[in-house]
Amino acid sequence: MTLPMMMWRVSATAWRHGVRYQSTAPANMFSLYPKNFPHGGPPHDPFVVNDRALRREYKLLQSVAHPDKQASATDDAQSTEINKSYRILSNPYTRLCHLIQLHHPAHVDISDDAVAKDLIAKYQNKSPENSSRYKEMLMTVLDAHESLELADTEKDLEELETENDLRIGDSEDAIDAAIRRQWPPADWDELMIAAIKLKYWVNIQNACKEWEPGKPVHLTH
Repeated sequence: MTLPMMMWRVSATAWRHGVRYQSTAPANMFSLYPKNFPHGGPPHDPFVVNDRALRREYKLLQSVAHPDKQASATDDAQSTEINKSYRILSNPYTRLCHLIQLHHPAHVDISDDAVAKDLIAKYQNKSPENSSRYKEMLMTVLDAHESLELADTEKDLEELETENDLRIGDSEDAIDAAIRRQWPPADWDELMIAAIKLKYWVNIQNACKEWEPGKPVHLTH
């Protein structure tokens, strides 16, 4: 069985109006998982995914394409692309980054730190309210960092994990509702800022999972 290849298209990159512009969109990774995204991904499919269902389809795809001693170079490449696409689609932050890069007129890659930094500066400079909201969010991240540093046992992190899981769930639901309400969005910057906020919550989630007594805390923000 031959699986669709998910190779990225080579394209020129330039800057326009402070945004990194990609002349072509990447290959659609949603289309590799037709059971979970039968219509090729959002906006025609829900943004929120069933983690177990996505994992099952990933294992099914790998059972067909996973390289072994007799595998061809094509099988190896397909397995690599399946792994890459699963890592991206199973994480709500990178899933949204991919969706934006697919459909944004400039195919902006907000997972690029330089792009995200410019977008954050633009968002904060837009109004005092935006600046205040962003600083409040950063305070939440710093509080989480402090909780991780002060924890002595995994039980000490239960409240933080519960609160953060709710933030992730609320963010995903809000993004899903916004996509369903209007697509393409009237304001791409708002959707991209939602992705950056989601990145913070996912980073906290990962830090909680990786926490160990005495291990230094590295929480990106």
